[in-house]
Amino acid sequence: MSINWLRFVSPSLKKPPLFHLCHLPPPPPSSSAVIVAMSYDKELAAAKKAASLAARLCQKVQKALLQSDVQSKNDKSPVTVADYGSQALVSFVLQQEFPDNFSLVAEEDSKDLRKDGGQEIVERITKLVNDSLTIDGSYNVTLSTEDILRAIDNGRSEGGSQGRHWVLDPIDGTKGFLRGDQYAIALALLDGGKVVLGVLACPNLPLTSLSDAGQHSPNNKVGCLFFAVVGGGTYMQPLDGSSAVKVQVSAVENPEEASFFESYEAAHSMHDLSSLIAQKLGVKAPPVRIDSQAKYGALSRGDGAIYLRLPHKGYREKIWDHAAGCIVVSEGAKCKRTPSTRASMKLGVWSQMLQGSHWIFQRESILIWTQASLSPTRS
Repeated sequence: MSINWLRFVSPSLKKPPLFHLCHLPPPPPSSSAVIVAMSYDKELAAAKKAASLAARLCQKVQKALLQSDVQSKNDKSPVTVADYGSQALVSFVLQQEFPDNFSLVAEEDSKDLRKDGGQEIVERITKLVNDSLTIDGSYNVTLSTEDILRAIDNGRSEGGSQGRHWVLDPIDGTKGFLRGDQYAIALALLDGGKVVLGVLACPNLPLTSLSDAGQHSPNNKVGCLFFAVVGGGTYMQPLDGSSAVKVQVSAVENPEEASFFESYEAAHSMHDLSSLIAQKLGVKAPPVRIDSQAKYGALSRGDGAIYLRLPHKGYREKIWDHAAGCIVVSEGAKCKRTPSTRASMKLGVWSQMLQGSHWIFQRESILIWTQASLSPTRS
């Protein structure tokens, strides 16, 4: 069986780019290969718990979203009470579970919350987090507002290629969250610079395929938790904690029969270029536009076969934008990553990608294409 992938021939956008659909033979089996899998059972249990608690907090906020819940960041993307609350909750849980070895690279900090006028929001966040912890019952503690701010700021680690570092996007897809659409709590673990574990909590994603239910089926149950550990495959279970099932990527091999995902927001990805690529591939179905890394979860269970993410010039891809989704799909597909230039998460904070570079996950029938500009360090 061949491996389908797309080769970007000309990185220049001044002229129409050329694309070739290539077919590579599968690599020969290696009888001498020995895979030694390290156990991450405790880390996985903690990550699932933290992400599930954060998802329930976010669901509560989304049902009664208040205008005062929305802040504005420098990049004009909305930050919600749920965003801060999710990060505080995940940070607290992970630090409780791993007090001697805790490092978190996360998106938010408390700078805006500490400004004049932020006290009311901090108090609301504190109540939400404490209510979540009380309902869970695992931790007999009541956090103060300063505890919450400190938990949020514990996500300011610089990461690195040594040791273990958690990577969190507390709400990936905040605009989708505000619209009542798809979003995800995305949590990953890096060990020695490699993603070894990922959890995606997708509160609004249907438990059945999007091709069957669509994104807004009133009769379909929603709320998915995807999780993967390196070497162990990808699993999905309802957020209510029911039994997990192993999932796999799409078996579709003919591009004409494939569906493809792309970002909902045009500001996040060049829809016109995605359309051109789909046309060159022969894809007939219209794109399925979904917010957040929920796309990765849907891909991992075969809802689609192609994901195109082509950010505009100057857009900076950050490690929390892809780390959890990366391993959820790669374990669901046993994918092979083929970068045209070195793309690494070993530096911790950012995925280092050069202008015009791309990286592709490929395995038989699945294709993920992302393109990004050079990303600096946090400073």
